[in-house]
Amino acid sequence: MNLLSANQTAEMLPNILLIVMDATRAKNLSCYGYHRPTTPNLERFAERSVVYETAISTAGWTLPTHASIFTGLYPSRHGAHDQHKYLVSGYPTMAELLRSRGYHTLAFCYNDYVGPATGLDRGFEEFNRVVERVPRSLRKITRKIDSGIAVLRGLHDSGARYINKQVNIALRRLQANGRPFFMFVHYGEPHAPYRPPRKYNRYLPDSVSLRREAREVNQDWWKHFIDLSLDERDFEILMALYDAEITYLDTRVAEVLDWLEKSGILDQTMVIITADHGENIGDHQMMGHQYCLYDTLLHVPFLIHYPKGIAAPGRVAHQVQTLDLLPTVLTMLGDTSSETYRSLQGHDLLSSTRREFAIAEHAHPDLTTFYKRFPGVDVSRYDRALKMIRTDRYKYIWSSDGHNELYDLQADPNEQCNIIGEHPDIAEGLDRRLTEWRNSFEAATPLEEAPEFEEEVKARLRALGYLE
Repeated sequence: MNLLSANQTAEMLPNILLIVMDATRAKNLSCYGYHRPTTPNLERFAERSVVYETAISTAGWTLPTHASIFTGLYPSRHGAHDQHKYLVSGYPTMAELLRSRGYHTLAFCYNDYVGPATGLDRGFEEFNRVVERVPRSLRKITRKIDSGIAVLRGLHDSGARYINKQVNIALRRLQANGRPFFMFVHYGEPHAPYRPPRKYNRYLPDSVSLRREAREVNQDWWKHFIDLSLDERDFEILMALYDAEITYLDTRVAEVLDWLEKSGILDQTMVIITADHGENIGDHQMMGHQYCLYDTLLHVPFLIHYPKGIAAPGRVAHQVQTLDLLPTVLTMLGDTSSETYRSLQGHDLLSSTRREFAIAEHAHPDLTTFYKRFPGVDVSRYDRALKMIRTDRYKYIWSSDGHNELYDLQADPNEQCNIIGEHPDIAEGLDRRLTEWRNSFEAATPLEEAPEFEEEVKARLRALGYLE
C-alpha cells in the first residue's frame, strides 16, 4: 500500500470526487446483484474499484448521514439530526480539512438539507455554483423555460442534467488551475417523487399505462403511514419507477466518470460513489425513509476508485460504514497523528482491521407534518428514538418505547421475523454493547437553536416531501 506522505506539495495530492446518490439502496443496483440491469455503467466502474458489499449508513435520512460522512462522527456525537437540524461549528468537516491542505473545495447539491441552511457548506469555497451567463434577475425565468422544454421532450429529471452541466464546466476550470480538488456532487435522483425521464421507463409491467396509471400512482408517503392505502400493484409500479430513476442516474454518473477518463486524471483521483440512505417501497409496510432502521434504509452502495498505487480493485464482504470515509481520506494523505484524526469514530478502510459492529441512530422525529395534515390522528407509534447495533450476523434495534427488535441476518436478511422473544440472551448482550458504545463518548449538546429555514428553502424541501 503506497500511502502519501504528509509533507507532499499540493500539486502532488490526489483529487477527490465524492458522489452521493440520494435515497439509493444497494439492493436495487445490478452491481450489487439486483435482477434488473439498473446500473450497467457502475458495473463497469466496479471492475476498477473497491466495492464494499455491506456498507451501512449511520441514519435513515439526509441530514444526519451527510453530517456523518463529512465529520466521521455518529449523529449523537455531531448533533445534526431531527431535533437539531444544523451542524454546529467545532466539528471539522472533510471540506475544511482538505481546504487547509491546499485543496480547491466545491460542491453541487440539490437537497437543501445539505448546504448553508444546515451548516454543511462549511469548508467549501464554492457551493452550488451558478454558471448561467445571464443576469441574476433572469436566471429563474430561463431555468423555468429550460425545465418546461425538458418536460415536453420527456427529459425532465430531479436536477442531474443541470448538475452535470456545472460539473463539466468546473472540471475544465479545475484542470487548468493546477490545484488538487475536492468535489462533492449530490444527485436528487432517485429520491421521491419518482418521475424518471420517459425513455428510462423500461421496467413497468406491460399492463401499466405510463401516461395514466404510472403518473397517477399515489406517492404520498405521509398518507400511507396513516391509512396504509397503497396496495401490491401500487408498489410494483413504484418499484419500476424507482429502478428507472436509478438507471437514469447511472448514465449521468457515467458522464462524469467519462470526463475524468478523457481528461487523463482518473488515475490520480479518488472517486467515491455512495448514497446517504436507502428507501422503503412497501417494505415493512413503509414508504420513504422515515421511522425505522431496517437495512432497506441503511444498506447503501459504497464504491471507491483509489488513486493508482493505493489499493487494488476487488470486493469487500465484511461490513463498513459511510463515516469511515474521512479517516480513510486522511490516512491516504498521511495525516493520522492529529487530534482531529484521533477523535474520529469511523474506521480506516485501508487498515487490515475490521470493525466489530456497525451503529445507526434515529432521533425522536419531527412529526409536525402529521399534526398539520392529519389533526387528531394517533401517530404515537412513530414518536420514538431508535438505536441499532449490527454484527455480521445479528441486528438489534433498541427503541425508546420499549418495542426492541432482534434479527438473524443470515437466516432472515429481509428482517421479517423479530426473534427477540426466542433469543433474549443475544438481545441483552447486544444491548450491553450498544450501551457501552454510547457511554464511550460525550453526546453533542448544542447550546444554540438551529437557524430557522428561509421560505425559499422550505419550498424546496416541501417539493421533496419533507415538509407540509
